[in-house]
Amino acid sequence: MSTSVNTIKRLLWILLVMFILTYVISFNLENNIIKIDTKWLSNNFLFTIASGAFASLATVLVCEFIRYRQIKQATETAFLIYLGNLYGQFLAIKSICQRALNSNDAIADNLIQPISNNATIITDQIIGIDYTPFYNNKIKDILDKFKTDNHLAIKNALNSFIFYRIAFNEDKITLIKQSKREIVTSDCPNVNMTLNKIINQTLIIITYLDQIISQIDNELGDKYDWQNKKNALTYNLENFTSQNLDDYLKEHYVAFG
Repeated sequence: MSTSVNTIKRLLWILLVMFILTYVISFNLENNIIKIDTKWLSNNFLFTIASGAFASLATVLVCEFIRYRQIKQATETAFLIYLGNLYGQFLAIKSICQRALNSNDAIADNLIQPISNNATIITDQIIGIDYTPFYNNKIKDILDKFKTDNHLAIKNALNSFIFYRIAFNEDKITLIKQSKREIVTSDCPNVNMTLNKIINQTLIIITYLDQIISQIDNELGDKYDWQNKKNALTYNLENFTSQNLDDYLKEHYVAFG
């Protein structure tokens, strides 16, 4: 997007120069101040060249501005989609941790690691967004703040989720020392405290992401329809039921048309 903005700015300067040159030649042609009328060159010829170049540059500028508008809209949409995906990843982490706390079943040592990895990738994709409008606006302010400060807090939180696996292993070692079955559940002290801490961390990030997505969507006239998307995400995760092996084996193949 910055490339398109720089191209338009250069074109505007060149167009301004060509406009002044065309006007000077036209003024000279009307008032016959400097008369050029040779076999190879004349005032009319110079005016034709200058005015033609001006018209061509004006056409190119219009096309580039249309391209800029398209890129701007696509970039804003991409920003919203990435933020919405990131919101969904943290919402999923919170839901998984809550389900683990509400269950007495054994839990895995990589309970949230795959989703944390996805969230890290999405965060990096947001940082790489090139959003450079002609004038600063609220969307640019939000993106700049995300890039400079808030993405670090998010990545630090994601990196800290590795402590879940450490807590898992420490509880497993404790069970071995106590000659108990090596089945780690949410009742194990380290895992329990870690899951609760992760939930509290994700709640802070979810609230922040919801706020900035709502602000951006409001700036764009609610075309992303974030409130309905957020409600759908929340509903799906709250009503999610995991399959067991018997359910999977009974499931029919998906038919493609």
